[in-house]
Amino acid sequence: MMMIIILDSTFLFYQGDTLRRETFDQDLAETAKTLALIFKKSSGKKLHNIDENSIKLLLSNPHDEMFYSIRDDKGQFLYGNKDVQYKPSSEDLDPNNPKDFNVYFDTVNNKDVRVVSIPTEHSINKINKKFFVQVAETRNQRQAIQYQILIMIVIPQVILLLFALILVRFAVKKGLSPILFLNEKIIARSYKDLTPINIQNVPLEIERLVTSLNNLIAELNNAIQSENRFVNDAAHQLRTPLAGILAQIQLAQDSLDTKEIHRRLEQINQSSKRLIHIINQLLSLSKTQPEALHHSEFLKMDLVKLTKKTMEDLFSFADKKQIDFGYIGDLENIFILGNEEKLYDLVHNLLENAIKYTPNLGQVSVSIKRQENQVVLMVEDSGKGIPKDDQSMIFDRFFRGNNVNQSGDDAGAGIGLAIVKEIAAMHEATIEIDSRNEKVGTRFYVYFNLAAPE
Repeated sequence: MMMIIILDSTFLFYQGDTLRRETFDQDLAETAKTLALIFKKSSGKKLHNIDENSIKLLLSNPHDEMFYSIRDDKGQFLYGNKDVQYKPSSEDLDPNNPKDFNVYFDTVNNKDVRVVSIPTEHSINKINKKFFVQVAETRNQRQAIQYQILIMIVIPQVILLLFALILVRFAVKKGLSPILFLNEKIIARSYKDLTPINIQNVPLEIERLVTSLNNLIAELNNAIQSENRFVNDAAHQLRTPLAGILAQIQLAQDSLDTKEIHRRLEQINQSSKRLIHIINQLLSLSKTQPEALHHSEFLKMDLVKLTKKTMEDLFSFADKKQIDFGYIGDLENIFILGNEEKLYDLVHNLLENAIKYTPNLGQVSVSIKRQENQVVLMVEDSGKGIPKDDQSMIFDRFFRGNNVNQSGDDAGAGIGLAIVKEIAAMHEATIEIDSRNEKVGTRFYVYFNLAAPE
């Protein structure tokens, strides 16, 4: 707004000052023309200066001093004041055109003046000659009026600006009052209070904002509750093997039988391995949280190559159970957009789960196929399957079905499939399960988006 007022004031001043200058210059030109007419009449047969009474009458001004000079066609001084100089015009001036005159600034008797010069033609003894009549005027009245124009423009504009600022301040304060009202309500709340903000007394202008805040608060509350449950479940999962280790240590200390002590140490070893496995799974799960997504780099990568590499890392685990573990398919490579480290964890957990819950001499097969604009990763095992009632819960953290071992080498932590679900969500992938009690084994399908061709 201030810029608009400045531009408007500049434009108005320019227009007013131009009109002032043109008016004064035109009046000065009229004086020069009158002076030229008097000069012609007084120089009928020979050159003669204008009488003093005419000069005093014509060049009298209550505000400024006026001077004149008459010069021949070569600019040589004839009459008047020598200090009033003649300056040639950049264009030829027509003596018969009243609008043709030359105007410029100069100095006379150490005073700043505005000078108008007009050409005039006069015949003396039938000889036509050209003369230049110059009239100079000091600039006192011009500057006074210029100052008045400036004052008349600036003062109203300043008043307008002050009024506009007051109006804007009032409008902004009134416009922000609903937000200030909401701000006071939020400041008054405790950081522990995650209940929705009451929208009954909230102004209509910010109702949508409050609704969005309430949705955010609800999501935050759910996230905090989820984290609290996670911490409680994790503490319970860690406490069980730790309690077992402590009990075995105490029993080993109380025993004098070497075989008994060796057996206790072996149980401590198994519990320690289980504890390390749970901790590793918890660390993997923490890397799949939403805040970790911002630090993940997604690149174009070969899912076939990654899957085969993951299978190589699990061959020894499958060999211990004499499981037929292999890749089915003729695709040499297929590309998706993803994070290699996290996708390795996804494939590793799916394959490890399949091997873990498949009996000895069983079979686990992996295949990758293209289906229109999607890539399908399929992991199939010949285990006991997943009961239908459990299928909706197997991706929950620390959930373990009733049909699996709760202890021993095959006992899991209940975190692997939760990790798979989180990583799949990060990659906008979907998971399907095909498992029935009357049918041997389970199939997991993971659908990825095919990477766009370069």
